[in-house]
Amino acid sequence: MCLEELLATQAGVVSRGQALATGLLPQEVDRLVARRRWHPVHPRVYLVGGVPRTDEARVWAAVLWAGEGAVLAGAAAGWWLGLPVRPPSTIVVTVPRRRAPGRRPGVVVRRRTLPVADLAEHRGLPVTAPPLTVLETASEVGPAFLDAVLPRWVAREEVVAASERAGVGEQLLAEAAERAGARARLRLAGVLRRAGVPAHVAPGRRAVVCPAHRVLVTASAEPAPAGWTVVTGAEEEIVARVLRGCASRGDSDHRGETAGEAAGVGRAGRGPHRRAGATIATKEKGRNGETAGPA
Repeated sequence: MCLEELLATQAGVVSRGQALATGLLPQEVDRLVARRRWHPVHPRVYLVGGVPRTDEARVWAAVLWAGEGAVLAGAAAGWWLGLPVRPPSTIVVTVPRRRAPGRRPGVVVRRRTLPVADLAEHRGLPVTAPPLTVLETASEVGPAFLDAVLPRWVAREEVVAASERAGVGEQLLAEAAERAGARARLRLAGVLRRAGVPAHVAPGRRAVVCPAHRVLVTASAEPAPAGWTVVTGAEEEIVARVLRGCASRGDSDHRGETAGEAAGVGRAGRGPHRRAGATIATKEKGRNGETAGPA
């Protein structure tokens, strides 16, 4: 790549080593700097005169200064990859553990040898792969970032795998999963109500209950009162099955079936989506002797 192409790709930034590799002599580089046609940004890294010092230029300068094996990381990598985050004032770069480039204002160096699965390249710049980038960005800017990008930008499973490789971020992911589950339950209850099925999120429980039809919808091991049915599965599947069951309730009651059974969920041990141990051990009895449902 010639010098002009290099400068166009790197937002007007070039390292001394790159300049020499294009054919410039050391004294020519020194002359350009002495005449202020090239401006030092970091040791042996320059910005061409007349080119604005943009965020993109700052990123290139930091990675070029950090040297061999350096990759853009953290929130700066998130911004570079186009994730919904502001360009940070501090640029984080990760270098192999064997290297120690020193310190520079506005640059944080992390010494860690990354596995190949956590390395990528975007717009010509070495950068952490999206799953690790999401994890590191969330640790810098806050957990709400995970809610914004999972799973729209990156699959949660990929971020979990990156967390396991890095040995960090387990708590962030667990909290994000809990918030996502709460939003999904509210959304599911709303869908069912709009379809004419009375439903609400049970307070203090990870479940949606349909009291009129004795159906409890959950993705966890939530117990249900005797005579109720637990429905599990993907959200779209749950909605379809619960609606089918509730619609056929009138026809199924005379056969002694619950709405959950009509939806394809049998009594304990019979249906493919019945959770083991779903029937609670303690029955809540009302004064009339009927089994009470979830709150």
